[in-house]
Amino acid sequence: MGMHMKMFRIQTIVAYLGIPYAQPPVNEKRFAPPLVDNLIAWDGVRNATVYPPQCWSDIRKPIKQHEEAFMRLIGLPKRKDTSQFDEDCLFLNIYIPDGTPPAEGYAVVVWLHSGDFVSGNSTELSPFHLVFKQKLIVVTVAYRLGIFGFFTSMDFAAPGNFGLMDQAAALLWINRNIQLFGGNEKSITLMGHGSGAVSVSLHLTSGDWSQDSFHKAIIMSGTSLSATSIREPRSYAGSLDQVASAFGCFRRPTVDLLGCLRRVDAQILMENSPVLDWGPIIDEGLSNTTTPFVPGHPRTLFERGKVQKVPLLIGFTNLEDSLDVSMGEVMEEGITSEMYDTLIGDIVLNEISSLESNESCGSNNQVVLDAVNFVYKPYPPITDAMELRQKFIEFNIERNFASPSVLLATHVSKMSETYVYKFDIKPKTAAATEGLPQWVGVPHRYDLIFVFGLPYWVQLENQTQWDNADKRLSDIIMTLWSNFAKFSDPSKLGVYIKWDPFTPQKQGVLIIDRSFNMSDSTSLNYNAMQFWNDYYPKVLDIAMQCCNATDGGNSLHTFVNNGSSYIIVLLLPIMFVYQTVYLST
Repeated sequence: MGMHMKMFRIQTIVAYLGIPYAQPPVNEKRFAPPLVDNLIAWDGVRNATVYPPQCWSDIRKPIKQHEEAFMRLIGLPKRKDTSQFDEDCLFLNIYIPDGTPPAEGYAVVVWLHSGDFVSGNSTELSPFHLVFKQKLIVVTVAYRLGIFGFFTSMDFAAPGNFGLMDQAAALLWINRNIQLFGGNEKSITLMGHGSGAVSVSLHLTSGDWSQDSFHKAIIMSGTSLSATSIREPRSYAGSLDQVASAFGCFRRPTVDLLGCLRRVDAQILMENSPVLDWGPIIDEGLSNTTTPFVPGHPRTLFERGKVQKVPLLIGFTNLEDSLDVSMGEVMEEGITSEMYDTLIGDIVLNEISSLESNESCGSNNQVVLDAVNFVYKPYPPITDAMELRQKFIEFNIERNFASPSVLLATHVSKMSETYVYKFDIKPKTAAATEGLPQWVGVPHRYDLIFVFGLPYWVQLENQTQWDNADKRLSDIIMTLWSNFAKFSDPSKLGVYIKWDPFTPQKQGVLIIDRSFNMSDSTSLNYNAMQFWNDYYPKVLDIAMQCCNATDGGNSLHTFVNNGSSYIIVLLLPIMFVYQTVYLST
């Protein structure tokens, strides 16, 4: 039994809340793939009118500045009451237009929430107006987070990626049952933001786990191709020692470690485990009984065409997480040239250290940093603090969001219709951006204001009314996204916007502002995309090869004096070609 949800008396949708899609992942099912068969039956008619408990989140993690402002906007408390959490949390919520469905059924959008894989939930954003105005079904999915969803023993005992497997289980349930709710099981769009977007891009390459379980993909502000999205299992080697020590468990064998951890109360496990950045890993070869969800580095999988052939809508905002990467309060007055160099240097060197722990490669690291500075160090030098602040924001966006999005779009567009956007407009309503500095653009998640129709349902402080311009923009964005979900073409109906498909030969990006124009060299730095997607990986690869060579013996030293000399020799042809292209445009 579902429930009617109403706004303004005449606006109504139907919601079915708390529907289980897998067996409770408790006891021996903790740290294991979800079981989708033999679900616990209920007597009579199920009461699907109450929101289910949320999967355990790590509330100890610091709240980012843009997240805090967004949570305040949608009315979420900064710190959550742990009583709302439960390990038995594999539920989904289905929101349906009120009325008779079309003969083919409603198009379906499956929403994967954000939260860096350690927090977030399926109910914090209401899809009411997306469902009511656009006449489609939205399904929100809860999946295991943090240590519950992404713990790995680095072997068969607990290969990891269980939260991603939960999502695949939910997709299976939706494919089997959504027609009973008036949905079209042949028109399912998988949509995610942030870590939810990383999840969607991983489903594209997950093989049997998600094969043919969705038919379109919307990826917002995150991909599996960014530098920090995916880890090698060995990166958690030290974490296993910490976890074992925290709960008095033997570290080896891992089967005993798992048995010990499964006996720990869920709340105690979450609150006393080390604060770690749990997330997806490359689980290829870890288990002979569980099919890997990430069967290789995503970049390699996309390059080899091991990807689902579905239409794609993908994009990013013009600020994303730059506030937190750069310590937003420090950026208020701009940054000095020294701070600019330090911020970029720290980011690049931290990335290198995450790839290779060998400390003998300092000179090679400098060569990598020099390559980045070749592109991003202002020449002639500038001292304007505001201009340097903007250049750092561009560095962060292009490195972490724009370039991975364009690279993923390039691969997918060889097989399927692809549309790319850059979100350049923030709410006109001043109260909606309270808590953010005046100078910021569109922070991470603030595009969701328009995708989910927040101007129609979020009550602002002091009874402030949303600006009508924000409502009109939300109508346009909801129409574009819904058109894509229904027709694989965002401009199909109801909008007078020309959104050209993205192709490898014509890499057009829709700039979402008051004008809605396609990109050119003034609105998007295509040279930066080429640098991060083509040249920079070569620099890193050669640096790591030289690192291994210089650490492995003296044979190389008979050829050159040190690794940095060798890397410069190898890079000269690449740098010459790139410099010729970069400086000529």
